[in-house]
Amino acid sequence: MALPRPLMLSLACCAALALAACGGESAPGGNSPGAAGEAPPGVAASPTQGERFEISWLGVLPCADCDGIQTRLVLSSDGARQSYLLEETYLGGEGEGENRFVQEGEWREEAGEISDQPAVVYRLDPEGSSRWFWLQPDGALEMLDGENRPVGNGIDYRLQRM
Repeated sequence: MALPRPLMLSLACCAALALAACGGESAPGGNSPGAAGEAPPGVAASPTQGERFEISWLGVLPCADCDGIQTRLVLSSDGARQSYLLEETYLGGEGEGENRFVQEGEWREEAGEISDQPAVVYRLDPEGSSRWFWLQPDGALEMLDGENRPVGNGIDYRLQRM
């Protein structure tokens, strides 16, 4: 039994969209993770030095005296200068506007090892009181403590790439 022509076209369009969606997102600069000269397997590709880009992450991090800290981190580079924007909103408190903090500064990428595995780490304010984020294979960032170690349960301290 042959399918009606409109139904066949509809199915073909759905299949094409599904295949396009499975293609995955390319890394900044148009390079796909794992391409020649890129990061080794299991390590997400990071932007190339001198490249122009802007990458954002978002998540809710644990908080001892609130419902969580909604955190948005934007790393950008104009080719010569690497800057970040960190927005943190403490949830569950009175007056949402009073609980929002914005921090800006410079960041640096550092290679290293975490749990005996190669790692790419982004260091905010490298010349001051640094905050560290570990780039995960899926593109997420995991917050690290001051000694470059995962904080508690890593899943709770992750920001997802937007």
